[in-house]
Parts: sequence; C-alpha cells; structure tokens
Amino acid sequence: MGPTRSRLVVVAAALAAAFLLVLGAVALRDRQAGDRFDLLRWQIDAAPGKVLALLGRPFRDDPDPDEAVRRYFAPGATEAERSAVENAVEAAIEGRIDAVLAELGVNARVPLPASVMPPVNVELAAPPRVLVVSPRAEIRRERVVLLRPDLTLADAEGIEATTEAEDASRSAIVVGSGGVATYPAVVVNSGSYAATVETAAHEWVHHYLAFYPLGIRYFTSDDLRTVNETVADIVGEEVAARVLERWGDPTADVSAGVAPTATPSGTPAVDRDAVLRDLRLEVDALLAAGRVDEAEARMEAVRLELWEEGVRIRRINQAYFAWFGTYAARPDAIDPIGAQLRAVRAGSASLPDFLTRVRGVGSRGDVEALFEAVTGARN
Repeated sequence: MGPTRSRLVVVAAALAAAFLLVLGAVALRDRQAGDRFDLLRWQIDAAPGKVLALLGRPFRDDPDPDEAVRRYFAPGATEAERSAVENAVEAAIEGRIDAVLAELGVNARVPLPASVMPPVNVELAAPPRVLVVSPRAEIRRERVVLLRPDLTLADAEGIEATTEAEDASRSAIVVGSGGVATYPAVVVNSGSYAATVETAAHEWVHHYLAFYPLGIRYFTSDDLRTVNETVADIVGEEVAARVLERWGDPTADVSAGVAPTATPSGTPAVDRDAVLRDLRLEVDALLAAGRVDEAEARMEAVRLELWEEGVRIRRINQAYFAWFGTYAARPDAIDPIGAQLRAVRAGSASLPDFLTRVRGVGSRGDVEALFEAVTGARN
C-alpha cells in the first residue's frame, strides 16, 4: 500500500472514530436551535462527506493541485466553480501541511504511517460567527457562544442589543471567526490561499494540543486560552511560511496584477495596530479607576477616528478587546505572553522542541518560567 493510500486510510479511520464520538454526544444532548451554531450537528454532516471524499480521491480525475488552488481562489470564481475543485484544494492544503509537519518531526503521542498525528484535516466552509460577552467593568472573556455563519448585520446587532439589555453590566459583540478546531477543522473559505494555509495550520495546532495539558485546559482560564491561541498563531505562521516556501503560492500570478489601494493624497496612513494598543492601555487604566462610561466613550471616539482613516471596525468595546486580546502574538496585542512565547520559540532548537516546552503549560507563571529559562530574564 503506497503512502498516499496509507494516509487516506489513516485519515478515514480518524474521521470515523470522531464521527462515532459525535454521534454519542448528540444522543446525550438536545438539539440547539435559533441563532446558535449547532457544532455537533455540523460535525455529523461534515464527517461522512469528508470520509467519502478521501476514499474516492484515487478514483476521481481531480486537477493538478496548483491548478485547483488557482481555480478556487480566482477572483470572481462562482460557487459552482469553487465547489468543483474544493476537495482537491482541501487535499492539497492538508497534504502540504502534513508533509511539512512530518519533515519537522512534529507528532502528537503516536506516530502514524504516511501521516502525522493527528492527521491534518480541514473543511473549507463559512465558519460560525461568535458572540463574545465581557463585563463592562473589566476586559475579560466571560462567555463565548458560536452562532450561525449566515447571520446578517441586523441579526448581529440585535443579538448584541438583546444580550446587553438582559444584563446592563455586560458588553457584547458578534465577530467573525477564521476557523474552528472541529475534526475536520472548519477553515474560512473566503480568504486568500496564503491566509487559508495559515488558518488550517493554526487549527491543526489545536488538534495537536488536545493531546496535552495545555489543550485539555483550554477552557479553564482566560490566560490558558491566550496561551493556546498564541501558540497556535506562532506555529501556524511558521508552518504556513514553510509550505509557501516549498510549493509557492499558485495564486501569486493572479494577485500580482492587482494594483494596491492608494492612500489619499496628503493623508498619512494610520497605524491601526499602534492605535489599538494605545487605546487598550488607556481603557484598562480607565476601567481600573472605575470610569466605565468614560472608557466606553473613548473607545467609540477612537473607532470613529479610525473609520475616518479608512479602518473599518464596526464596534469597539470591552468584548471586542476581550476577544482579540486572546491572540497575544498579533501586532495589536499588549499582553506580554505574546512576546514571551515568541522568545521561547526563538530560544528553542526546533519547532518540536518549542511544542514540547509549551504543551505542558498550566498557568501564566509557567510561560514566564519558560521565558526566563531561554533568555535569562528576571522580573
């Protein structure tokens, strides 16, 4: 049995096992309804189709992977055109990430023949939207609810208004998501090829971490959610960069001819990330002083200023920062965990070494200890 066929069998077996677990979970819970995203029902719908697509791949006449990618991400491609090559694109992304991970020696627990553990597995689709709720008096991710991906703007605003009306001490926002670490992972189907590869790699990191304490503890605290997401960002970026370095970007020849958006004459380009970092620090200080109304007025004022500069953010409030602050390695973040984890990666001998160091993290203090170990820094 060749390596391609072996990997198909391994992935199909993993999907079948996940499918059986989902069926058992569904039997123990009532179906969700309304605006909520039914995660378990989605899993039931997606897993069998993924298994069939994998097993049927040797018998299909799929286009060359690069050609499939070009067709799928072509500007103006119709839904039918994209659907015709979707399986081939998913297979290309999965196989390339899988190959890079295998070359780097990244594997969770048990090595698998012709694949990594867990096998890379993605479904290109519209991911759920997310309702984020934070206290108004502090920035903290208190509650997160997955919502249907087809919500309209009016729907989102209505959900926010209702949530805040039910408890005036809470701030709410509905945001989009790039993906969800189901199995297969939901990966947003409306971005660029490069961004899609990075998101797919990010979600695989969550699959990997689920075998270790860091992933198992994901929902126990804001700090550990931040560590999880930041590790996934750092590893996802590195893996995606290696994929693009090795195979290139098949869509680059298409996007190369698109002229960049010009900045209006005489108007300096605003540094979005710097503005948001400064605003977060200002808001934190105001909330610590109990000046909630002033903090909210300041967030809205800065949002309007950014809007005038062409930075379109629909709403900035405590819930906004509670959500996006979880990704501490991104340019607009202020949490030192981001810089600390990047330093740990820089001080690690390899990507597997980095993952081995961080996968047992159980607190912010553990990250600080790792940071001190690789840099010699002391608080």
